Amino acid sequence: MENLYYLIPVVAIVGGITYAILSQYWKRRSNTDPRLESALEESVTANREVLARLDSIETRLGAIEKTLNDIPS
Repeated sequence: MENLYYLIPVVAIVGGITYAILSQYWKRRSNTDPRLESALEESVTANREVLARLDSIETRLGAIEKTLNDIPS
């Protein structure tokens, strides 16, 4: 039972450190710059357009490959 009393400050210190770390994390996360968010959204939109274009190119190349494979030698 005496060893339990030594454990209470250790748990309190660990809890305080954890609380401080998490509060700083959430504080930084909630203070994001709106310009950064809009730039990220534009980047995501551009990446989706590029992926769509690459998919169409891949489809066309697949058709060309099929045509070339079907040509008798």
